[in-house]
Amino acid sequence: MKELFLNVRENVELRKGVVKMRLFSAGLPEFKPGQFINISAGSFDGILLRRPISVFKHDGEAKTIEIVFEIKGRGTTFLSRLKGGDLPASLFAGNGFTVPDGVKSVALIGGGLGSPPLYSVIEKHRAKGVKFYTYLGFASESKTILTDDFAAVSEKLTVTTDDGSYGAGEKGFVTDALKRDVYAGAVKPDLILACGPPPMFGALKALKLNTPTFISVEARMGCGIGACYACACATVAGNRRVCTDGPVFKLEEVIL
Repeated sequence: MKELFLNVRENVELRKGVVKMRLFSAGLPEFKPGQFINISAGSFDGILLRRPISVFKHDGEAKTIEIVFEIKGRGTTFLSRLKGGDLPASLFAGNGFTVPDGVKSVALIGGGLGSPPLYSVIEKHRAKGVKFYTYLGFASESKTILTDDFAAVSEKLTVTTDDGSYGAGEKGFVTDALKRDVYAGAVKPDLILACGPPPMFGALKALKLNTPTFISVEARMGCGIGACYACACATVAGNRRVCTDGPVFKLEEVIL
């Protein structure tokens, strides 16, 4: 983990309540997709704890990263309003996604605000010839984000909504769309990577696809460095810290 100051270069609203921020640091190190930055709100108005936010895009040449976050409280509200200035952050924390050599086809499953960190997986491995089939699930069309970004880099993008209001109107859970395509032979992934809410992980586990599957677990964090155990999650090996042991775990390891 490396401590750096990040300069805010851009802050734009993707949709109501969801913000994309671009940050610069001349000393920006390499990172593994799925890792997060632990960013400070500058102790604004008594806000002491940092906010863990996964990386959406990374540009090594420009020394920038982009993050996407939802405005939920005072800290994220403060961050959403910044138009410049330096913020302290820990870079990069946690264990990320890995695409082993020999993997040719990957299915990415994103649920809502869990979608952004999956983009960085494509960004890192697409040039190696790996094909990505992306499945994104949202509550409704008004809640969708980043669909154009994922469509541009995926072999195929499938978007589902709970009410069928997006695009062609595919209604239902995103895991059902994956099940349909795998059972029909339309997609034959060597690996499945997912990020989203716990019910999505439970549905993914129930599919029993017999494909190596890794999930990025979301949790409220205190210190972000493994000292406080506020982000512990239950696994078959006992409680594990999401910040340092995760956030990426094997699906079968996590007790849902």
